[in-house]
Amino acid sequence: MIKEEDKVKIVAVETAAVLVPSKGDYRMARGVHDALRSVVVRVRTDEGVVGAGESHQGVAGYTPETVETMRAVIDHVYGPLLVGRELDAVEALVRDMALARQGNRFARCAVEMALWDAMGKACGRSVCALLGGPVRSRLALSASIGIDDADVMARKAAEYVSGGFRTVKVKVGTPDVSMDLVRVREIRKAVGAGVAIRIDANEGYAPDVAQAFIRGLDGLDIEHVEQPVAGPYLDAMARLTGMGIVPILADESVHSPEDAHRLIAMRAADAIKIKLTKVGGYIAARKIIDLAEAAGLKLVIGQGICSSIEAAAEAQLACAYPHIHEVAEMVGPTKLRGDLADPGLDLEGGFLALPEAPGIGLSPSQALLDKYRYPAPH
Repeated sequence: MIKEEDKVKIVAVETAAVLVPSKGDYRMARGVHDALRSVVVRVRTDEGVVGAGESHQGVAGYTPETVETMRAVIDHVYGPLLVGRELDAVEALVRDMALARQGNRFARCAVEMALWDAMGKACGRSVCALLGGPVRSRLALSASIGIDDADVMARKAAEYVSGGFRTVKVKVGTPDVSMDLVRVREIRKAVGAGVAIRIDANEGYAPDVAQAFIRGLDGLDIEHVEQPVAGPYLDAMARLTGMGIVPILADESVHSPEDAHRLIAMRAADAIKIKLTKVGGYIAARKIIDLAEAAGLKLVIGQGICSSIEAAAEAQLACAYPHIHEVAEMVGPTKLRGDLADPGLDLEGGFLALPEAPGIGLSPSQALLDKYRYPAPH
């Protein structure tokens, strides 16, 4: 039995807002990323352990949360709730945060990530090990190409393949579906056979347009089409899945285990995309993983825009469960002119090695937090 005096207690929950410039505009159907805007959370314990977490601000069409709202709910609700609590009961802490202020999944994820990181560092184990892994120690990565002219996108795809990537993800979802098809065809020509192509429309198409787009992909050997229509349109997702031309992956349709259950019951996708921030953290992600595995649906993990902190946290999840696809998408750090960890993750050559250090495997650099800090009133 653990004595009361031996239990690790939380003494502070701190937030910082950061803005890291990107290497260029990353365009998608619902908006443009010109920089990484994130909240970094640090959970401090009475034994001097510091756990870190990060949640980025999505484009306006993807999430209602902003850096300012995340900091507000963490500083005024979740932080005060956690101070003085024991660290060894993360399930209870996450449950209480959800009850204290519903929604706010991105904010809760940053805090939960920091709790798992602190717990791993306190006991000298990785988050992956705490989740039951690892089942793998290295991930292949999918390169990600934002919307641009077809020749530019094809050139970028070829460059990624020359650099070692064997999977490329292509953003589409513009009002000109015929040009989107040209983009995909040009990329297939540029990379040749043997390279997997994933397509992400980010809810950009109306259901009838999505049907026409998917018919146009026949014969191009596409791995899957991600979220061709708006997230709530499960009937349309089911019809597109039933076409059987290209597998359909759900991203914006699945924000919770309950969403995953409805999607599976309606046969509205062949695969599910999990992003830690979108679903609210490891605990919710684990439930979605179990549902998808039971239903035989493929699972893909990873963010398109994030620092090495968030990417490392997702790598811990992707390496913990055998049902998760071995080609992941946490390539956000490659799009940035800087990072929040020093050293950050090495993503060169299209692979990511699971960090060996405890917790999520790395820690934010105070110098880099200071460099990229920006005012965010709360």
